[in-house]
Amino acid sequence: MDRRSLSKLCYLLTTRGKLKGNRNMPINELVISFLHIIAQNVKNRVLKRQTARSGETISRQFHLVLNSILQLHNILLKKPEPIPENCTDDRWKWFKGCLGALDGTYINVNVPANDKPRYRTRKGEIATNVLGVCTPSMQFSYVLPGWEGSAADGRVLRDAISRRNDLKIPQEDAALVDCLVELSKDSAWKSENGFRTGYLVHLEKLMAAKLPSSSLKATPHIESRYKLLKRQFHAITEMLNHSSGFGWNDVKKCIITTKDVFDDWVKSHPAAIGLRNKEFPHLDDLMFVWGKDHATGANAETPADAVKEINLCDEEVDTSNAEIFAECYKGEESNDANQAIRKSETLDSLIYPSNKKPTTRKRKGKADDALDDLVGEIHKYVIVVTEANEEMKGISTYFKKQTESGDRKMKIYDELIELSEFSEQEIMDVGEHILKDEHKIDNFFALPKAFRRNYVIKQLNEIHSK
Repeated sequence: MDRRSLSKLCYLLTTRGKLKGNRNMPINELVISFLHIIAQNVKNRVLKRQTARSGETISRQFHLVLNSILQLHNILLKKPEPIPENCTDDRWKWFKGCLGALDGTYINVNVPANDKPRYRTRKGEIATNVLGVCTPSMQFSYVLPGWEGSAADGRVLRDAISRRNDLKIPQEDAALVDCLVELSKDSAWKSENGFRTGYLVHLEKLMAAKLPSSSLKATPHIESRYKLLKRQFHAITEMLNHSSGFGWNDVKKCIITTKDVFDDWVKSHPAAIGLRNKEFPHLDDLMFVWGKDHATGANAETPADAVKEINLCDEEVDTSNAEIFAECYKGEESNDANQAIRKSETLDSLIYPSNKKPTTRKRKGKADDALDDLVGEIHKYVIVVTEANEEMKGISTYFKKQTESGDRKMKIYDELIELSEFSEQEIMDVGEHILKDEHKIDNFFALPKAFRRNYVIKQLNEIHSK
């Protein structure tokens, strides 16, 4: 390392790594001693003799520089860039879209005697297994040291991917979720039951714009991922809406529950298999996409159920008509009908001989006809009243929805204030931003309270990006 590079490194460690020298060892000496140890594998006692300083001082100053170096990981670790489509390099033109290569390597270490079995490699050496990821230009983009030498490379890789600050491997799922959110905001594609016909082809175009080198097709790639995401989303929301036993880890973005509760659940819900403690980072975004069109089956019925319902309705109408008829004509029929019968009997006695009087069947038939006409008129009246009630119900529902919408708008600031970690200005900004869009209001109240903090942070990021 020449003096110019050393000066740049010392400047970065001072300004970004917050490294400070002292009266006995300036920053230049601290950095040179650190580089001498890691480059030449110099022992503490050797440097102690060379610099005429105590071993405790050398160790303490070494760790000061090491901590400052770690503060520069965002600068020192190269951000990978995919191999472009027009690459002409004979070594890399076959790997279009590739970000680099990863591998594990053993680095010999000194550990206490009781830890040596865990650090012993298959070759018998005492070492640590370090995972390194390099770009095509041989610059490190990720490093994970510290695993014991007995650990297999696959286990180290799984740990790197599952960590909070994990190894960022490009995922088509993230791009697909972004495209689904964009598609949901477009009324030309969004429908009551999901998306309109042809949405997969449109998703293919959106994905091609976001991931030019992915070569994903509508069928089978995008379609299969779409179905998997939707199945997992509904399985997770069903568990969260369950009465008890399930929770959501907002840090790891996964379902948490005991093994016994989960095993009992998957017996009747096979779609949930494998989702316990499995990361699902897209729940908040997919809540906007599928949060309201989940099928419930509330209106499903068999033909037998429909016939039973019709018969019940007919019985209720007949009973109602009979009661109305009985109430209206209970007093009048008893008087008028008796008088009519007496007059009829007098006429019959004058006109017809006693053995040739008309039978009562004829009079009963006429009474039945009159009764049928009366029931028909009452039925028409009931239909008119029912239709009027339905119209009034619709008007009442409309005003109720308007009132609820106004109440929710007034309530949104109360819900934001409950998230005490945000300042008054941030609450005012987020409230004003959400109230501009009815979809954001619906999405805010549809989210469980455990997810609203991340949703508010997302809205703040949108405000600041503008």
